[in-house]
Amino acid sequence: MYLYSFIKSIGSLSIKTFSGLNQSEKWAREYLHTVEIKYHGKFDQKTLEKIVKRYSIQQHFINDSFSSLYGRTNNANEKERNLLYFIMVSVYDDFFDDKTLTLEQIDAIFYHPEEYTAQTFFEKVFIYTHTRLLNDVADRAQYYKDYEGLHNAQKDSLEQFNPAVTDDTLLSITTRKGGYCLLMCRHYLDTPYLQEADATWYALGGVIQLTNDLYDIYKDMQEGIITLAVRTKQYEAIYALYHKHAEALNESIRKLPVAKSRKTDLTIILNVIASFGYVALDNLKRLQANNSDNSILPEFDTLLRKELIIDMEKNSNRFKLLKFTYQNACL
Repeated sequence: MYLYSFIKSIGSLSIKTFSGLNQSEKWAREYLHTVEIKYHGKFDQKTLEKIVKRYSIQQHFINDSFSSLYGRTNNANEKERNLLYFIMVSVYDDFFDDKTLTLEQIDAIFYHPEEYTAQTFFEKVFIYTHTRLLNDVADRAQYYKDYEGLHNAQKDSLEQFNPAVTDDTLLSITTRKGGYCLLMCRHYLDTPYLQEADATWYALGGVIQLTNDLYDIYKDMQEGIITLAVRTKQYEAIYALYHKHAEALNESIRKLPVAKSRKTDLTIILNVIASFGYVALDNLKRLQANNSDNSILPEFDTLLRKELIIDMEKNSNRFKLLKFTYQNACL
């Protein structure tokens, strides 16, 4: 029965992905162009591509999957909110990453957008998307709390440039950044509120952030960003940490008060996402096994970039993705 459910869910996802991603990306690009016209500016190519790709993946892999608990996919309003979200958080991230605004200015534009005098195209876009979403979600008060959780985690993430930062602090930053990012997204759906699903959204966000850190080891080292992945010395330790969070995601799905068949479909799709992390971990396992002292990982700064980059275009990695998904998604 599980094998049948696995084949059905993966097959359905593959069809939707191949048929839907290009269409979603085309619509997102057209929408972004209307925003550029509205506010007399232009997204740089890097930001535009980031918004389009993240929106499309989130739409097909995550938002539609949560809506499938109610036997449907997202409607037009939900899709628009999802795109507005990725425009907003991409611009918001750039305020921090590119240091275009001070912390005081970021606080001001976040807490009091109606009073903030926007000077740049990106400030105008942030205020537009931020206020649009605040005024369009069903539970504005809780949504604001969830966004504030992300806002505080983002400010705390500046500690990731501090060599003395503790592992506990790094884990807190990682799980809160990822958790609140995803928890915000549940507000964009018109499905009935399911309290138990909050734990699933939050756990998924933590898994995604940990996965991103595993894939970004080389980039983060170049930029001086400290993550648990950058700091890890043993494959076994980082695997145990990741597996614990992936298992917590599955446990949260088990507790959802919906039909088992729908929980099974959700678990399979969300474990595709979690399995990207397992593919990256498998690469670290290989690096440790090939190290002269195979009880520890080699120093990452002694490795070539290609040793730390995970190429998901390789068929071997795609096979691993399916293998790890099948192994971990059974309820």
